[in-house]
Amino acid sequence: MRKAFIALGVIFVALLVAFATFNQQPKYAGVSMPRADYRHLEQSRRSIKTFISALDDFDYQDAKTMAVVEKSGNQIIKHNSNNLSSTDSQALRDALYGKTGIITIVQIAKKGHYNIDSSVASRFHDKFDTIITMSVNAVNKSSAQRADIVTQMKVDLNIEAAIYRIGAKNEE
Repeated sequence: MRKAFIALGVIFVALLVAFATFNQQPKYAGVSMPRADYRHLEQSRRSIKTFISALDDFDYQDAKTMAVVEKSGNQIIKHNSNNLSSTDSQALRDALYGKTGIITIVQIAKKGHYNIDSSVASRFHDKFDTIITMSVNAVNKSSAQRADIVTQMKVDLNIEAAIYRIGAKNEE
């Protein structure tokens, strides 16, 4: 009888630990968030990586590469705009399609028949900051937590190295 109570106690503790372990909210940059927000953040990261890859593959002589850049940029806008205020949504669109937006710069490069070199790529820094910040704003409204998530996402995406790589690839 005593062994049965001990076994029952062990099973109860194991179930309690399992429940606590499996019921935790995911964390990113030390910030707990609902699973839906975490999935949204992960999708944003994948979309930004795809956009970086499209920029890296851009060749002004190949119209398909311009279409891929635009498609991946539009995916970022589509994925995040619904969860942003109109001001934030406009800031995201401006970072991509504004007068000095990334896609606008790439369109000008295509029309001017040149690829993205380091001088062109250097203009992307603040635009990527805006894209990442707005992607995080779409899921988190706390400024302190948002800053931690933005910092971690920049590290995970390695934006500075990606911009350098894009520009250095076309240096002659």
